[in-house]
Amino acid sequence: MTMKGREVILGILQESPHTGYEINDILQTRLSHFFDATFGMIYPTLKKLEAEKLVTKQQISQTDRPNKNIYTITAAGQAVFSKAINEPTSDEILKSDFLMHLYFSQDLSTEQVALFFQEEIARKEAKIAALQSQLATWLENGMTEQRKITFDYGIAYYTATLAVLKKAAKSNQ
Repeated sequence: MTMKGREVILGILQESPHTGYEINDILQTRLSHFFDATFGMIYPTLKKLEAEKLVTKQQISQTDRPNKNIYTITAAGQAVFSKAINEPTSDEILKSDFLMHLYFSQDLSTEQVALFFQEEIARKEAKIAALQSQLATWLENGMTEQRKITFDYGIAYYTATLAVLKKAAKSNQ
């Protein structure tokens, strides 16, 4: 079974209660190299989880800002997450806009293809830098051995991909 947004959010709340903003931060910093989530999916998913009684919402009043909602996983939510996490894993699905453009680029100019390579190389370098910049904080906050493996996997993936891209960009000039 492929974990969807609902199971991922339940997994995040398994650790501790969080606001939607905090959930987004975790998705965008710690999980973005292997889970594609948008900010726009978080609140509708939380609303559905609340309707299904898998999470509860506590509203904290704030005078100088909008009220803050803190979400907590319920026992029912923990049961749903436990079932999901124990399912066999699915094969990885690679979706790459760059590779689609490259695959169909036979009629493009060498300059346009070179631009695609430059953009993708810059993206991969940025992903590596973003992961590396977070590592110290994650380790200080008690990063588990399993979570460290997801970090290492991301670094290895982007580093290997970057090597292929740089080699191909040179030969494509």
